[in-house]
Amino acid sequence: MYNTVPGAPEAFLALKGIGKEAIFVTNNSVRTVEQAVRHFEKIGVPVRPEQITHPAQSTVNYLRGINFQGLIYIIASPPYKAVLREAGFQLIDGPNEIIDDTFQSLAKKIFDQQPVNAVIIDVDFNMSSTKLLRAQLYLRNPECLFIEGATDRLLPLGKGVNIIGPGAFTNILLEASGREPVTLGKPGRELGKLLVENYKIDQPGRVLMVGDMMAQDIVFGRQSGFQTLLVLSGGCTLDQLHSETDPSRIPDFYADSMADVATLLGQSPKSNF
Repeated sequence: MYNTVPGAPEAFLALKGIGKEAIFVTNNSVRTVEQAVRHFEKIGVPVRPEQITHPAQSTVNYLRGINFQGLIYIIASPPYKAVLREAGFQLIDGPNEIIDDTFQSLAKKIFDQQPVNAVIIDVDFNMSSTKLLRAQLYLRNPECLFIEGATDRLLPLGKGVNIIGPGAFTNILLEASGREPVTLGKPGRELGKLLVENYKIDQPGRVLMVGDMMAQDIVFGRQSGFQTLLVLSGGCTLDQLHSETDPSRIPDFYADSMADVATLLGQSPKSNF
């Protein structure tokens, strides 16, 4: 289910009307690009697939950019895996079955001789300790790449309800392996470099990063050299913003929602910007 902020579609159309290009950068790999495009169509905003930056496609672009060859062990959603497979990469995953609570059964599932050259972790609703242990063992090889998609430590499941996100599981692997991952979701520096390159951004300071999460969106925008706008219609409240002391998380601007952008551009009768 998708919830549309009232006035947000008008804001995007207003920006398009004055010649601004919108690029949508998502950490949501469970939703495919095609599903996102259909959602935008449903609310009356025409968006092309190439306007959406998806974690899996960013991973493909990064791997192609370094001419990666070899086997990938992946912990991620089916849509994420599908994008990599369609791009020609060889993946292994699992175990996906329940194992007996014995060290012998565990060892059979996490020790193998597969020549894995990269470990990728993102959202996996079937996450298990067995998968993390298997990934940890592959990462003992210093030549094995360590890549993460979404960094969210908490994911909003509903109003006032957050669940553990992929960032928390990535941190477990980081601590266990001593390896820092290449981050291809927000707020990854590598993702910022890919965006600048792919969209030929020669003046980052003229880009406005709009988002509702300080740790993901605002940090990402700041370290990429973009201006930042925090909207208070999703993952952050005004009280949380006012209590924030980390300069990297404090936006240049904030607004109640994207509807205020429409107001600013003369497309709405009321402004809270």
